[in-house]
Formats: sequence, C-alpha cells, structure tokens
Amino acid sequence: MKTMAWVGAASVMLGACASSGPVPADALGRSEAAIRSAHDIGAETVAPAALHLKVANDELDMARKLIADGDNRRAEYVLMRAEADANAATSLAREVQTRNDAQKALDEVQKLKNSRPEGT
Repeated sequence: MKTMAWVGAASVMLGACASSGPVPADALGRSEAAIRSAHDIGAETVAPAALHLKVANDELDMARKLIADGDNRRAEYVLMRAEADANAATSLAREVQTRNDAQKALDEVQKLKNSRPEGT
C-alpha cells in the first residue's frame, strides 16, 4: 500500500514538472501574428474562414490562461493549434478572394466578347 502511495505521489510530482517548462513566447508570437494576418485580409467576412478564425482566437485565449496558470507545455500545444487554425482561415479567405477575382475576370472577358461586332 505504501508503494502505491509513493508511486502516486511521484506521478503527481512528475506531472507537475512536465507541465511547466519555459513560457512559449515564440509560439505565442507566431499565433498572434497568424491571427493578425487573417484579420488583415478580412477572414472574418468569409464564412468558413470566420469559423477557423474564431477557433484560433478562442485557442489563443485558452493558451494565455494556461500560461498564467503555469501550464506552459500544454499552452504551447494550444498555441500551435491556434496558429494552424489562423493559417487555415487565411488560406480559406484568400481562396474565396481569388475565386471572386477570377469570376470578375471571366465576366469581363464575356462582356468584351459580347460587345464586339459580329464577323470580326
């Protein structure tokens, strides 16, 4: 019975040490920059991108709380997810913008084709 108590206590101590570690400042900076980039291109106005951006913001908030609680290792993983979601939001927003630009170009070409005289 004493052995199990010692094993349990050691597990708790190891878990506490494993969850600390240095503050993930680089990961925090990358996540914040990725979220800023998504906002800058208007990801919040594109439905699928807006969802990823919201999740990224929620994850960033969660990571900040984890850092404040000293759980830096877990915070780093949450920040990696936040960065990935922000990058997904940026990609989705750019895709929609590119499709819209392409459609405008096709519409312009069609308009030019329709405006030229027959037989030329």
